[in-house]
Amino acid sequence: MSSMDGKQILKDVYGLIAELWCSPPEEDVDKEDLKKDAGEIVKRLESIDKESAMLLSRFLGENAISEEDYIDLFELDPKCPLYLGSHTYDEPKTCANAAVSDRNGYMIELVGIYNHFGQKPSEKELPDYLPLMVDFLSMTTESRDDPIRDKLIKEYFLPFLTPMRSKLEELKTPYLYLLEALEKVINIELKTQPLSKQREQMVQSHVG
Repeated sequence: MSSMDGKQILKDVYGLIAELWCSPPEEDVDKEDLKKDAGEIVKRLESIDKESAMLLSRFLGENAISEEDYIDLFELDPKCPLYLGSHTYDEPKTCANAAVSDRNGYMIELVGIYNHFGQKPSEKELPDYLPLMVDFLSMTTESRDDPIRDKLIKEYFLPFLTPMRSKLEELKTPYLYLLEALEKVINIELKTQPLSKQREQMVQSHVG
């Protein structure tokens, strides 16, 4: 498999995962077509990693995920918010504290990273909204050798998935499969870094 094929698979898988984190499709959407498209992406993912493909298949096989279940989990008074920073940082007690909170600082830095790639997060969602962040990974797959994107993944993304995974385990929801698939796909990307980055790291280690 060429590196170009690998990039396209990662781009499509991230795009699918971002879509699956959003609310279930409306009734008038052809769910069979959506399942077919998702199944094709999962099949291509198998050529890279069978375990992450299996996790995605398990999630897609859960037909009992209703709009009500989704709202109960992730919206209104959510049991598990889809905002990564909310799982790590305490909510500020007042509006004044919100402006100088650790989570606010985290989100400001995320916006700076998005701007670096010429991307602007949706005004409807906060910068640490999980579907938005995964979609950003999909849109910047061609920039895998950019150290800023690498920093985003290693410092602003992966560490913040751990507390969310713990919450999903506690809730015993199939969305745990989706999160575990995402973690595995991200780690696959890190293990298949472009050769130029690997050489740079080798040089740095020898210098050190």
